[in-house]
Amino acid sequence: MVQPPTPDARAASLLALTVLLLGCGGPPGARSGTTGRPAPGPHDLGPWLGRADAPPLARYPSAPYEDGEGRLWIGTVLQGVLLVDGDELRSFGEGDGLPTLTVRDLEEGPDGNLFLATTGGVCRFTGERFEVLAEYEGARTTATFAPFGDHRDVWDLHFDRDGTLWIATTAGVFRSEGGALVPFPLPLFATNTQPEFGIEMVHCIAEDPDGALWFGTDGQGAFRFDGEGFEVFTEPANGLASNRVSAIVRDRRGDVWFGTSGGGVSRLGGGEFTTHLRADRFSDHTGWGRYMAVFEDSRGHVWFGASMAGGGVHRWDGAAWRSYGAADGLAGGGVPSIREGRSGHVWLGTTAGVFRFDGERFEHFTAPAR
Repeated sequence: MVQPPTPDARAASLLALTVLLLGCGGPPGARSGTTGRPAPGPHDLGPWLGRADAPPLARYPSAPYEDGEGRLWIGTVLQGVLLVDGDELRSFGEGDGLPTLTVRDLEEGPDGNLFLATTGGVCRFTGERFEVLAEYEGARTTATFAPFGDHRDVWDLHFDRDGTLWIATTAGVFRSEGGALVPFPLPLFATNTQPEFGIEMVHCIAEDPDGALWFGTDGQGAFRFDGEGFEVFTEPANGLASNRVSAIVRDRRGDVWFGTSGGGVSRLGGGEFTTHLRADRFSDHTGWGRYMAVFEDSRGHVWFGASMAGGGVHRWDGAAWRSYGAADGLAGGGVPSIREGRSGHVWLGTTAGVFRFDGERFEHFTAPAR
């Protein structure tokens, strides 16, 4: 078992967390595929698009989540949640029930409600307000919570095919059981990788078609849980690009992609790891490349957001790579969030604002001129 960090190390982790939030923009990951639901009725987003000189909607927005009514929900760092409904922009903050103004992930639950991963716990939207899940707060009184991470500091949410809610936090993984959210310990082990935030932190959760779950950790590599036991993949043992795994997606070709913090991107295919999209130069801040967003769209293209100097996004179509940057309409800055809307557009949340892909270029999405 890894030894617990010293108070100085914990303070450094908190400082690193603050730097990452401000430098990379929040929501770490995206889902593979789309909901498969019919596209909502048309919303004229024309006035919101194309004004390159307009200020961004928020300083650090996520890629929008498009609900069944065609409305766009945008999580932010330090500005709560924004809702684009037709030509109206509404903001939600602590006065609307949010426990914090930092929102990293938005997911729709099996009941159709919107759930949020925040730095103050898991929230559910009730139609007018947000509420922190009471059962999650109640679990704080148990003795099984990790002493060196905060279970309320949530990085990712995932509803599995059975409707079970899984939560990735700086204090490990939790899942819904019988109306409560309980710890789901991973088998931690000694490693030479220094965690950025904490020994039990989990960045992301993904699911295979057979129901097996993947967990990307902060220094422990990637875990695969098949319902009975764990398989562990690490840098020295398997060739993973980095033991800090920020995003995981299994594509329709059967390859598993890992966005890492410090090592670029790994692909597991045919039982072997290969490394991709490594930076030309090593950076003290992002190593050989930080990729917090990996996403497969409905066409089978896998997108990778670079959350580091220069930013940009890369796309793999199964045969070739294509990279997009300033010449393709993107502003500079990191890309920590990628989604596909129900209408088929790919959206990016970047440190320079929100962008929508029209099939060839990216358009800046910002508030219309009044």
